[in-house]
Amino acid sequence: MNQRHQELADRVLTAFRSDLDETDQQRIGEARLQRLHALICEALSDELEAVSGRVDAVVKESRAEIDKPELEL
Repeated sequence: MNQRHQELADRVLTAFRSDLDETDQQRIGEARLQRLHALICEALSDELEAVSGRVDAVVKESRAEIDKPELEL
């Protein structure tokens, strides 16, 4: 995961925390909030991997099209 995704996960967690009052934050606990952060990071990494796979497939398909000889009619 890159720095941008880490910062995005931080912003999501911060926004979530701001929606909670102090009592709710204490009831949830720091460990669970950090687990939520880890889950957000994992989801972003999974999505990045999926997008990377799709881009790779498009590049391979494009290269295959470029490498095909043109038939002149």
